[in-house]
Amino acid sequence: MKTISIIFAALAGLTGITLGSWLGWQTAGSNIETRDAIDIAKIAFPDVEVGSEVTRDDSLFTFAPAQSNSWSTLVGGDGYTAGTVTIPLPFGPASTPNDQTISDGADRLTAAGWSVTNFRARGGYDAFTANRDDVAVRLSAPDSTTFAMEVGRSQPALVWPLMIAGFAIASTTTFLALRRFDSYTKERTTVRILTFSLLGSAAVLLVPVLAVGALAAGYAFFTGSNPWAPPWLGFTMVGLRAIAWLAGILAIAALVVAVAPQARRTTAAQMQH
Repeated sequence: MKTISIIFAALAGLTGITLGSWLGWQTAGSNIETRDAIDIAKIAFPDVEVGSEVTRDDSLFTFAPAQSNSWSTLVGGDGYTAGTVTIPLPFGPASTPNDQTISDGADRLTAAGWSVTNFRARGGYDAFTANRDDVAVRLSAPDSTTFAMEVGRSQPALVWPLMIAGFAIASTTTFLALRRFDSYTKERTTVRILTFSLLGSAAVLLVPVLAVGALAAGYAFFTGSNPWAPPWLGFTMVGLRAIAWLAGILAIAALVVAVAPQARRTTAAQMQH
């Protein structure tokens, strides 16, 4: 029973991490102004004429392309990303032999006081991310002929503390609650079996949801390739969000099954007195 409680507590803690991260991101400020984002692009590439098709999305995080609210709320969607100012550049991987231009851009940002991380993108080209104050930058390549600089909010300072707090609170509370439940139901076999069956089903469903977010955030953390990779990504993806909803319903059902009989016994005892 103790081992089972530890497993459930660990999964609850991981869920607490995703919730803490989401709460931390809610403290982020407004998005950068378009003019300021263009100025950052010109620091990196002063000799390049910035494209006129600059776009912005002021959402904190959103689905792109936009999807209906009812569908994305219940089922999730693809293309979940942070809102940024996106600045097309009139050159791309196919026109930058040895990626010398990209290296020069990263060096200029570093000289201007930015914290720059170079990485090798999946398309086989060199790129970089950069952070300074409350602004984050990522260079990416939408296609072989065009790079784009995405400029948006950097990760708020409260994200890490709230992630740690979320893990500690969720895991500790779950472990203590399950141990207390175990002591109260030693002679209530049916309630124990049903409660842990529901919790076990919820845990199995949560594993892929948590794994997707962990993989995305972990890869971004170690490679520096994405300053906006949220640990709660699995809770947004099409299909996985529906699974997360079902896991939550099963967890609530388990709580009802565990608490209801005790509540009835307490009420009956009070009526006798």
